[in-house]
Amino acid sequence: MSQYLETIVELQDAMNQLRDAERRLNSIPDWMRELHDEHSRTKSEIDAIDETVEAAARERRAAEAAASDAQEKLKKYQQQINRVSTQREYGALLQEIDTVKTQISSSEEQALSFLDSHEKAQKELADRTASFQDLDQRYAAELARWESEKPGVAKQVADLKARIAGLRAKLPRPVISQFDRILERHPNSALSAIRLIERPGKGQKEWACTSCNYRVRPQSVVEIRNGNSLVQCDSCKRILYVEAEPG
Repeated sequence: MSQYLETIVELQDAMNQLRDAERRLNSIPDWMRELHDEHSRTKSEIDAIDETVEAAARERRAAEAAASDAQEKLKKYQQQINRVSTQREYGALLQEIDTVKTQISSSEEQALSFLDSHEKAQKELADRTASFQDLDQRYAAELARWESEKPGVAKQVADLKARIAGLRAKLPRPVISQFDRILERHPNSALSAIRLIERPGKGQKEWACTSCNYRVRPQSVVEIRNGNSLVQCDSCKRILYVEAEPG
């Protein structure tokens, strides 16, 4: 393998490690994911109950205000009874009084209903909040543990960025440009290892790109091993390399 290809393989590996380290730095770690999801779900449920409490209180106040307004109208209508001069006016006023009494009754019933809903929601909120305390404390402890580990991950990120910059500096500009162009097309990796295709019986060895499974020409395998140039897959265009034998 050529020196450039060795450096490119090392560069891609460092970039993969950086991507993983940045993901870990900016997200919830796997070891506390289940607790995080449970905490978030329970917190959302409690917030929803709290909103139900507030909504019931608002609706009760609105119903009480409507009943109060209707009571004021009723007083005014009742004061007008002795001042009406015709039977028609009297009948119309009685109709208005009946309508307002119906409004008062309806508003008072609504106020009682919302009061009941408010009290039930308050009790549920108190119960859920009390049971949430243990979960919240456990989550806070795990979050503190994660915060204590973050500086180490942040240092790993900084070290990898420095390593990547150093590796890129070792490569000629045309090689870096070629690598970056392929990386734009294949963000996960600009490289692909080649693998030997197992065939029963004896015969010429055959190789394939591990990313797209496209057959690699024998001459390309020779070029990769000799390190004369960077060889790209004829199909996916990734830079091909031979994985090091486990030692």
